[in-house]
Amino acid sequence: MSERSKYLILLLFLLTPAYLSAEVAQETAVKKAYEPNPSDSDIIEVTASPSEGFCFPFFLFIPDKVDKSQKVRLLVETNNTGTATDDFDVHRQKALDLVKRSHPNRLARRLQIPLLVPAFPRPKTGWQAYTHSLDRDTLEIDEGPLKRLDLQLVAMIDHASALLRKEGFAVEGRIFMHGFSASAKFCNRFAFLHPKRVKAAAMGGVNGLPTLPISTRNGHTLPFPIGIADIELFTGRPYDAEAHGGVAQYVYMGYLDRNDTLASRDAWSDDEADIIKAALAEKMMPDRWEIAQAVYHDRLPRAQCVTYNGTGHEIKKDMIDDLVKFFRANSHDAYVAIEPHAYPFVERQELREVHIVAIHDKGDEQLPEFVRKNTGEGVFLLRVKEWIPTQNYKQLDEFVAKAGFNFRLRAEGHPDILITRANWRGNISMGNGEFQAQCLVLSEDQLSSLAQGVSYWLHPENESGDYVWIVEEGVTLTRP
Repeated sequence: MSERSKYLILLLFLLTPAYLSAEVAQETAVKKAYEPNPSDSDIIEVTASPSEGFCFPFFLFIPDKVDKSQKVRLLVETNNTGTATDDFDVHRQKALDLVKRSHPNRLARRLQIPLLVPAFPRPKTGWQAYTHSLDRDTLEIDEGPLKRLDLQLVAMIDHASALLRKEGFAVEGRIFMHGFSASAKFCNRFAFLHPKRVKAAAMGGVNGLPTLPISTRNGHTLPFPIGIADIELFTGRPYDAEAHGGVAQYVYMGYLDRNDTLASRDAWSDDEADIIKAALAEKMMPDRWEIAQAVYHDRLPRAQCVTYNGTGHEIKKDMIDDLVKFFRANSHDAYVAIEPHAYPFVERQELREVHIVAIHDKGDEQLPEFVRKNTGEGVFLLRVKEWIPTQNYKQLDEFVAKAGFNFRLRAEGHPDILITRANWRGNISMGNGEFQAQCLVLSEDQLSSLAQGVSYWLHPENESGDYVWIVEEGVTLTRP
């Protein structure tokens, strides 16, 4: 067991009271799904059952048009909270949201098949294990409730299939599986580990690097989940090329997607990141993604890789149409590649001038509610005007990387306070141009240097003439 995964063992005591509870009457729950005019009554929550192999609950959604006279496949999508927290209710609610109103719900309704979504946690304690992506740290956890989440999902699939068969459904043995972003990684890696369980898998926003079905590249060994060099550590046998090659796969990225996890130490360890840079490419788009596509084209005859123009890290309506086409086309023995939707080409753009139009402090009523409740002591938001509609929040990170984050807080009769990259804590945005800001966090020493009630002018110290901060007149910071 690695040092990084040892942290997770401590969670056993934290998690047990919350949801390692008594088993529910499963038959009653399934029958409830067929009450007239159901709202949430077609969603079943199956509680954790460690004795059956799963330590967390899962949701089972049965669309009202599922035909019992026809064979159906179970659609599986793992949950992706988007943040790490030890509050399990946050992860449970995010999983339920996926089931009730997000793209997996639409896929299940249109395909007219049941949907399974597990409520796996992504703990803040032991954050290096990115459970929702099924990374190596997660796979190396060898005791406690987080041990082998992929095997827990297998147990959930078996349990759900048995429940459905008991209710008269003819359930196929191999599943459909979809994921996006972190859950795309989970989906992709699950198909490598358990190929005989998966009929067809679709995964989007894979950060330009799905697991590669090769052991080495450019003289570098590719350990799982970069490649398959040591996959037997988790499967007990060498890579099963025949079984995995038989899985129909649809791997897609947006041309404008810049959501790269390579620098994130929860997604990749330092060693893994170094291997990816040396063996593949440091730049995600288009370099790393083009390499991955070439490998998949060469090694996986049933894999289709698609790049959507005019699209960032997102799933658009037409892309859901393509996913429905893909799963329908690959329900039987023959593999069928689909014709994906073609969006108009949009050139990649970048921010070169960014105007700071306001500075908000804790509790500012001008802030959107979701921002206000997450703004703490010493945290200030530098609200910016610019937003490129065709790209996601990463555009704000990229600007900081090129323009720097250097300012001086100045007030007459008071010492200047120097602001540097060490004070930057990322960005926050609504994703549609209505609100976006850079996060400035002052240290205790800096806060104590701020004269209370005094307005400090924010002066940018631009490092580059090509990428420039502009602070609009009248924008000041005042310690509350």
